[in-house]
Amino acid sequence: MKKLAIGLAFLSLVPAISQAQQNWPPAPNELYGQLFIDVQMARIFPDNKTFVDCIAKMDPGTIIIEYENADKSTLDLKQFVLDRFKLPANPPAFNYVQQEKDLSAHINNLWSVLGREATGPYDPMGSLLEIPNPYLVPGGRFREIYYWDTYFTMLGLRENRDVETIQNMVDNFTDAINKYGHIPNGFRTYYLSRSQPPFFSLMVEMLAEMKDESIYAKYLPAMEREHAYWMEGAKDLKSGQAYKRVVRLKD
Repeated sequence: MKKLAIGLAFLSLVPAISQAQQNWPPAPNELYGQLFIDVQMARIFPDNKTFVDCIAKMDPGTIIIEYENADKSTLDLKQFVLDRFKLPANPPAFNYVQQEKDLSAHINNLWSVLGREATGPYDPMGSLLEIPNPYLVPGGRFREIYYWDTYFTMLGLRENRDVETIQNMVDNFTDAINKYGHIPNGFRTYYLSRSQPPFFSLMVEMLAEMKDESIYAKYLPAMEREHAYWMEGAKDLKSGQAYKRVVRLKD
């Protein structure tokens, strides 16, 4: 049953990927144009992730007009941004200092440091996508869930028998597939244009091994749709050709 379900997932192609892309919210570079370029090139923040994670205090369109009309020769760019955007707070993991001497204790303590609650619906004033269930971040400066990082996180969660967190994150990725046609690199608007090596079916397999084989049937439509994203255009390729994410080898 398990092998059959996975096999079906990798043989099925689902259309309408391009239609889903039309509904993607804009990334900060698309939203703010020259302001985005100027802020990032000026490096007014030490981390280039800071500005793209900011939340606008007013309508982005108003911010753009004000920037276009500003006298750039006298403008304090950082103050302009601080007046119009709420800066993201450092995540708890950013300030975490290891105290434990035992590696197992260190890893077990990190779960709570890396854990995040579900987010609300997507707010067009910021870049964070909706994450409907609690999740874990990879660590450090990150505030959102990431794709293949999560699989390796799940390997640790499996050792702790934390099936609930694994289930939550599989459901988060399923929600993304249903909304966007694929799992983005991370759950930010600026990651929607790309994915990461596809580990979703392995996550489903892990969850099924921890629960039961009905998991394969539950997540089969999502696995099929993700496979369609990766294999789009494959059937029309000739030997040696490439299209989007697919290459047909010469043999």
